[in-house]
Parts: sequence; C-alpha cells; structure tokens
Amino acid sequence: MSGPWILGLADPAVADVAAVGGKGAGLHRLVALGARVPCGFVVTTDAFRAALSDAHDAEAPLRDLAPDAPIDQVERAAAQARARLLRAATAGPVLDAVRAAYDGLAGGVARVAVRSSAVGEDAAGASFAGEHDTFLELRGRDAVADAVCRCWASLYTARAVSYREHAGTGSAGAMAVVVQEMVPARAAGVFMTLNPANGDRSTVVCEAVWGLGEPLVSGMVTPDRFVIDKISGEVVRREVATKERCLVRDPEHPGTHETDVPADRREQPCLDDAELAEILELARRVERDAGVPQDGEFAVAEPGGPARVHLLQTRPETVWSTRAPRAATSGAQSALSAVLATLTRGATATRPTPEGTPDHAG
Repeated sequence: MSGPWILGLADPAVADVAAVGGKGAGLHRLVALGARVPCGFVVTTDAFRAALSDAHDAEAPLRDLAPDAPIDQVERAAAQARARLLRAATAGPVLDAVRAAYDGLAGGVARVAVRSSAVGEDAAGASFAGEHDTFLELRGRDAVADAVCRCWASLYTARAVSYREHAGTGSAGAMAVVVQEMVPARAAGVFMTLNPANGDRSTVVCEAVWGLGEPLVSGMVTPDRFVIDKISGEVVRREVATKERCLVRDPEHPGTHETDVPADRREQPCLDDAELAEILELARRVERDAGVPQDGEFAVAEPGGPARVHLLQTRPETVWSTRAPRAATSGAQSALSAVLATLTRGATATRPTPEGTPDHAG
C-alpha cells in the first residue's frame, strides 16, 4: 500500500527511513528532540515511485554493464538512465504536490535547500552522504520542483552507480528528497562528539567559518577549530584561523556568491563562547539520544547568539564508533576536516547547486 507523497518533518511517519531516507529520518529525530531545525518537508519514496511509474525501467541501461566496466561506459549508461528518469518525472501530480507544499513554506517566497535523502544514507556503518545531489538557495515553486527531479536523477550519476557497485548495494532503490528553508548564516560549521585525531569521547570538536559552511566541508578554507570538554564545558583548545573569504547568500537573487571577509573579522573567532556552549549542549543531546557518537552540521543565523544556532543534520560517526573507546592523548593534530571529508565523500563534486556549489543547508 502506498503512503503519502509529502510529509512535514514533525510527522511521526518521518521516523520511517524507508519512506523518507536517512537524512529525512535524522531530521525528524532532531525535531523530536526539540532542536532548532529549519522548517521544511519531505518528498517521500512513495512520491518517487509514483512519479517514475512511467519511466519504462530507468535502470535498464545499467544492467548491461559488466562489473569492471570502464568509467566511460558507466558514464554513458548512467546518462541514459538519468534521461529516462527525467523524461518521466518532470510533470504530473507529484510535482504539483511539491509545488503546493513549497507554497506553504513562508507563503511560497522562502529560500530553500533541496537535498537528496537516499534510503540507507546516514546509517551507522555507512558513508553514502555526498553521493547524491543537493541544491541551495532556491526560490520559486518551479525551481524547487525541478530540483526535486534532479535529486531523483542523481541516483544515476556515474559516481553514485560506481559507489553502489563498490559497496555491494546493487539497485538504486528509491529516493526521498528533503526541502528546508535556508538559514541566513552568520557562521556555519561541523562538529563531532569525539576527537577524530584519537577517538577520545570526552570531547566535542567543532570547526566553523564565516558565512555558509560549504568552503569548510570542501576543504577550500582553513576553519576555526575548538575542542570542548564534554563534562566541564571548558574550551580546552582554540585555533583561530585567518579567514579572508566566505560564501554568503546573494542578497538580490537566488543563489550564493563568494566575498571578502571584512578586515576586522578575519582573525576573529567566528563562534563566541555562548554559541559554543549551545553547540556542545546540542551535540551531547543528539549523542545521548542516538546512543553512539555523532557528527553533524550547524548554522548560526544572523545576527548570531546561542538562540540562533540551528542543527542542519547529524549522523552516526563511522570511523571510531566501531572501535573501543580510547583515552585522550596530547596530540595536536587537526583531523576533523579530513574525517568529515571521508564521511561527506565528494561534497564538492557531487552536491552541486545549479551553479555547482556543494551541499550545506545553512
């Protein structure tokens, strides 16, 4: 029996990962915890199946591929699969429902992120994040509907096909899509509820930059780095970088642009102690609820302050969590960005906005 096509993030049905994918289910858990999460909705896997009912077997070109097919053959077959999908999905009642749901967000004028949420993504022991598309700072019902279709089609990029083959997951399955209002970010970043340099679970490690978080996740800038004691709340290490450039929303048109950081802010920490305390509290809550170490993304809305810290997503940490806990060491290595680059594999290449900007709903 098919289910609803559109679900609000607080709807109990969003707890079903088979209906809303890993990202959607993770956001529902955050909403249930009472965390500040941008408003939005999920286009479910049932909507995906309904939209593609006339796709005439989109995966057919992929089944003829040999397991060791060269990349050019994979790319051709993937392009054929995407074309079949897009021809079948670009019109019909499902996209009408998407447009109506968008109209319900801030009167249909909201800037939103449209984010792929594959089934199996963000699960413990998996690193599917980054294998499918995300589009940022969109505005308008037709632009959002088109982005939903393109998220569906990203099941069939050459990279995603190769990743599933390598991971042994076989068929693409179904794709949900999350649509959320964008946070007008003063600063944004990532956190991990253990130290990625040594697996120490007594600390939360946080990295952040001015503006949107994409340059951090993609490794294009050196972020500020803070190591916080989970018990005392003390910031035991601060590494403040010189931050000359940042990515911000375009004030006049949908989309983003890169700009200079004002000279008086370049060597200032982009998070203050009150904001760090709020991030610590949120990190402890999501870890306690999940029962395993977490890594996550956040954004601090203008003009800043702890009441404006929003969680954008969290997921199980997949590197150290399967190992026995270790005591802290004195190593000064900064490893969070490297670990997150693994967890968010391909953030720059495979999570584009229409102009090629990587994923970060903030």
